[in-house]
Amino acid sequence: MNSNTLKKYQTQLQKLKAKQNVIKTELTDCQQRYNSIKNEILDVQTKINELSRNNKLIVSEHATIRILERMFGINLSEIHEQIIAEILPVYTKLGDGTIPVKCIGLRAVIKNGVIVTVK
Repeated sequence: MNSNTLKKYQTQLQKLKAKQNVIKTELTDCQQRYNSIKNEILDVQTKINELSRNNKLIVSEHATIRILERMFGINLSEIHEQIIAEILPVYTKLGDGTIPVKCIGLRAVIKNGVIVTVK
């Protein structure tokens, strides 16, 4: 083996070891981030378990909406149609954003073509 070939392999070995050290550092960082998220998951799961054991009932928003519809005769489809009819011309011109809804005296917040809230 000549000295040029030996030098070439020594240089290649140094570069490979340097890459290995970089990857080892990245691996250590990933492991630390993984462990951190794992601990966060355990904390959230513990909180969920504690809340589940306290025998408190929670009424979902879906159930509340159904109560409004069935007990109080509120027609959500009619409300949706009224709001859409009022803001559609403005939405067609401006797109997403906050648009006043005069029929309810509030402003509709629209994101990606969905009214996400009113304020």
